[in-house]
Amino acid sequence: MENLGLILGIYTVRVLAVFAIFWILFEDFLEYKKKKWKNTNLIWIAFYVLIMYSYRFAVIYDPGFLHWPIMILYLVRIIPFICAKYGARPRVIFAVPFYSYLIECIAENIMFIFMVNNIPVPQVYPGMNADVFAAFTETLLFLILLVLALLKREKTIRVRFTELTPAEYIILSITCTVYGILEAGVYRQPKEISYAMKCLFIFGFAVFLVLVVHVITVRKQNSTMNTTIGNLKEPMKQITESYIEMNEKNTELRKFRHDTKNLLLALGTLIKEGKYDQASEYIDKMQETIGAGKIKMFETGNFIADALLESKAKTASSAGIAMSVDGNIPSGKIEDVDLVILISNLLDNAIEAAAKVTGEKEIGIKSILKENIWILNVKNPCDMEVIIKDNRIETTRDDKESHGFGLANIESITRKYEGKLELSCENKEFIARAVLTFDT
Repeated sequence: MENLGLILGIYTVRVLAVFAIFWILFEDFLEYKKKKWKNTNLIWIAFYVLIMYSYRFAVIYDPGFLHWPIMILYLVRIIPFICAKYGARPRVIFAVPFYSYLIECIAENIMFIFMVNNIPVPQVYPGMNADVFAAFTETLLFLILLVLALLKREKTIRVRFTELTPAEYIILSITCTVYGILEAGVYRQPKEISYAMKCLFIFGFAVFLVLVVHVITVRKQNSTMNTTIGNLKEPMKQITESYIEMNEKNTELRKFRHDTKNLLLALGTLIKEGKYDQASEYIDKMQETIGAGKIKMFETGNFIADALLESKAKTASSAGIAMSVDGNIPSGKIEDVDLVILISNLLDNAIEAAAKVTGEKEIGIKSILKENIWILNVKNPCDMEVIIKDNRIETTRDDKESHGFGLANIESITRKYEGKLELSCENKEFIARAVLTFDT
């Protein structure tokens, strides 16, 4: 126990560094929705700390009744806390050991670089080399993630890791483990294995690490693209149908305008001949034609928004819901794809919730455009009070689904334009307020 202070010092660094790595990883780089903090989470933090400190002592002193249980618990040490904070889903459970194995493999390869070049490293207690390089690697990765997180929050860079499937996490974790065992076997043979072969193993791991990063970033791009396409399918179909109908109305109106001169001559003849009843009927038919030829229900200054609003208004009308629009919607400042996703998700939420309300119901849309700020308010009635905590819906399952559908998409758009989404509910009136900012 003469090295107790040294072991505790190294493992204190490791405890803090590993915890910080996973905190930043899940908070800033993985798209897992965090759960409300509970005091019971402190129990899992204590469990993680206890296992981390117990690990080295169990390995060194090897008491038979503790060694293997501690080794197994060490592999899952932070999983209970992550599951408590982000949900016990398979992807979360398998993501943690994958990133743990990856960190340990990086630490091993840094240690192997010293070994292959015969750089002396003090060995005060058994396993100290592994602990020192692990602590160094974990601290280095923490600092790298911290810098990336700060740059991401300042909008300097956009970095995000995607979710792999459980099978993919398992395959990559097994690959890391097997490769690490092979490397350990190679580097423990100082004479039998050549220097070039040992360097080749380090290079092989570097290539593997690059491929892992590539898989994560490529899958993120594909996932984002598929999500965007999925969000756009229905709104674009509605916009297309609305434009087809507008075009038909335009055609009828052009025909009417073309015949206006002849129609007026015929009307004048009827009046001169004293056929006032026929003239009156003629005028009524002309008014019907003009009414049918009205092209647009809304004039917001953005023709894509107008078409989408008209389509959503028809959907709302079929459910007995009136819809009003006040204000202008920016054109050219927001990408068309983002505009469609934002408006369609806000209105789909509102229509879904308002459809459950009995009696008269109206969805009110108010757009405020001031210089480089755009505020879009969508107000709808709901059949029960919706509790909002930390800008998250806390209510019954059914009602939460009505309002919650697509909120992640809306928040994603507002964040892209350095804005925010604000939710509120008072007297059974739900308001979603999207704020976007534009470069001047």
